[in-house]
Amino acid sequence: MAEQYSEFMVFELDDNGERIQLDITEDEFREDNGTNLLHPEQVAVIVKEGLRRIFIWKGSKSPVRKRFISSRVANKLQTELVKEAAFHRCKIVSVDQGDEPSEFLDAFRFESMEVQERMADMRYVRNIEKDTTRAKGKVVDSSSKKEEKKEEYYSPALEELKRQGHDISAASASSQPSTTTSRPTTRPSTSRYRKAKRLNTEEIIEKIIQNELPENYKRQNLIIEKQLFGATSKTTNVFGEDVEEIDWEKVLKLPNGVHTLKNYIFRIYCNIKRANVIGIEILKSTNESGKTPQIEKTSVDISEIEGKVEEKILEIDPPEDYYRQNLIVGQKLYGYILKKVEVLGDEQEEEEWTRVKNIPKEIIMLDDHLFRIYFNNSTKEIDAVEILQKGSRKGKIINDKEKAETKEEKKGEEESKNESKQKSEEKIEEAKQKSSKGRNLPSIPSNN
Repeated sequence: MAEQYSEFMVFELDDNGERIQLDITEDEFREDNGTNLLHPEQVAVIVKEGLRRIFIWKGSKSPVRKRFISSRVANKLQTELVKEAAFHRCKIVSVDQGDEPSEFLDAFRFESMEVQERMADMRYVRNIEKDTTRAKGKVVDSSSKKEEKKEEYYSPALEELKRQGHDISAASASSQPSTTTSRPTTRPSTSRYRKAKRLNTEEIIEKIIQNELPENYKRQNLIIEKQLFGATSKTTNVFGEDVEEIDWEKVLKLPNGVHTLKNYIFRIYCNIKRANVIGIEILKSTNESGKTPQIEKTSVDISEIEGKVEEKILEIDPPEDYYRQNLIVGQKLYGYILKKVEVLGDEQEEEEWTRVKNIPKEIIMLDDHLFRIYFNNSTKEIDAVEILQKGSRKGKIINDKEKAETKEEKKGEEESKNESKQKSEEKIEEAKQKSSKGRNLPSIPSNN
């Protein structure tokens, strides 16, 4: 089953040491100083990729076994995120309830969580988890029932009072060591955050092919994470009749290098809540009179460039007369940001590529773009999909600015018209009221 990675994730550990991803946002996690999720018996692994940190949160009464396993789980997750999700290598930080490091508190704007109870000895498993008879080397005879002798309490002061003839029953009762039964602590339930069953590859494919195709188009391929899928036709004979079935299977033999696709439609399927790309649908035109779909292998080679895939691609120039609009690496969607920075009184523009955190729609259809697909023949995967737009970025920025200004002007004109209309209507109404007040109609004489 495909793991859905995101920049913020929380995992809890079950009794077998398996990690369970919780369906919780960072804002939900921060509520009430984290107490909606974190409790004294909890061990949680929290990923905050923006800070390049994996926090292991350990409650004050959490089982030693889970504490021990959590380190192994965090190390495994650290490796997975680098290899499979192209994350930065995150530093693992241990966080003990009541003794939280400042970087953990600052990361989520928490205050240190008060510790009301601790385990008697953190080095050992709780007594309830031990077999006390084996620990002391006793042999238990299940057939014999031995009555436990009540422990006596001796006080020299009370004995002296007794010899003097005082009634010590009340004093004796008050002198006995008191045993208080602590109220059971209620811990927050994580059931509402338990992640619903994640969509596996088959479910994602099923979700994609359920959508209707645009007129005069057919599905050519699907991309799920970094895997390419193609349609396979299978014919089965059922009671003498041939029945054709279409299965979508992983393409094992991929082309090598970087290929451009022109005059294709790409439909991109997203998980809005997690800001992830779950699948890409490649559609090819069947209309012979329309634009001919083209696939070309390019001379682009990123193997010699150092860095992560997205960093390598950004070092390459887009094709002539095109600019880079977006970049998809696995499930991550990257976008372009133009920043204006003032340097010694002069305003300069700087380009920055960053992960898109707010995806507007679940399905985004692109029908007038050029696409570059980066195949990696050694890993049998697709490293990235680059989305390119005709024209120049500067021209688009100017065009968007002009459109925004035109829209604002039209809005201003419309508001001015409405205001003039409203004033005109108010004047007419005012004139009517004055007219009705100024008229002195003669009274009708009575017949009586």
